[in-house]
Amino acid sequence: MRDPAPWGTSDTDLGYLSGGTRAILLDSLLHPDFVITGQNGQATLSVRGHALVTLFRPAKEVFRQQLAMVRAYADLRSDRVAETINQTYDLLSFFGMVGHLSSSRNVNTLAVLSSVLRLAIHVEMPFKHFCRSPRPIDYAPQVQPMIQTPDHSSYPSGHAIEVFCAATVMARLMTGIGPKDALVGGDAENQIAAMPFRLAHRIATNRSIAGVHFPVDSAAGAVLGCALGEAVYQMATENGPISWPQPREVSFQPPAESAAPFDLTLGWLRDILEPDAAGGRVPNENTILGTLWGAAAAEWKEDDT
Repeated sequence: MRDPAPWGTSDTDLGYLSGGTRAILLDSLLHPDFVITGQNGQATLSVRGHALVTLFRPAKEVFRQQLAMVRAYADLRSDRVAETINQTYDLLSFFGMVGHLSSSRNVNTLAVLSSVLRLAIHVEMPFKHFCRSPRPIDYAPQVQPMIQTPDHSSYPSGHAIEVFCAATVMARLMTGIGPKDALVGGDAENQIAAMPFRLAHRIATNRSIAGVHFPVDSAAGAVLGCALGEAVYQMATENGPISWPQPREVSFQPPAESAAPFDLTLGWLRDILEPDAAGGRVPNENTILGTLWGAAAAEWKEDDT
């Protein structure tokens, strides 16, 4: 008989698990904190009983006016076709454009990013159900989407939720800067922090270029994704009571007849976001999420020598 070595050095050590098993464990611990409730075209995301974001389904007139933006974006299809098709099944690889992501050098960062992408999917589907809205092709077959239109709601955009959540987390890991401050601009570090959000904006816009989303879909998803990423950051660095942001409501009204249809810009997103949680928070190494976050952040620490 042998005396087996212990599996893991502590309750927060997941190094003994395969990537797939670790993902299941992380999801089991993280997902229950996030609850989505809704009815009659509106839905609310709450974390630990605190409401973060409420989305209201726009009126059909808003979507009809948005068709002009979908048509305008279609002119970019030949430029964006390759990346748009790739983004129907792969989002994470594109974040390697704004930071070196390697399965050997950044294993913990990849684990965190993969985890929040799965969390975003967990959140987005109930939102889509409660806010169920027809797609561009349902309003105008002339849209002729360049990819297959999904069978779930146009509003909010799941891609936008996922990529803006991942952008928020990646900016925090790389620089410690939150989404609102990253989009304000400033020194070189702020400019680096803004890069994941510029990428997220491009990916979200590609869905309008493809003809499967309206810009308002992506705007609502961007707000929700940033709030979700910030919530994960606060939970990972929880060393006392969390000061959650004020609840944010997102709705879109028909513009005046002479006004241009709404389009998602990073300036609009910056202005609507709640103030960021404080930077410089220390990961809680007594929790699994905090330990993983700390290991991921360490992969981006600069050389002081």
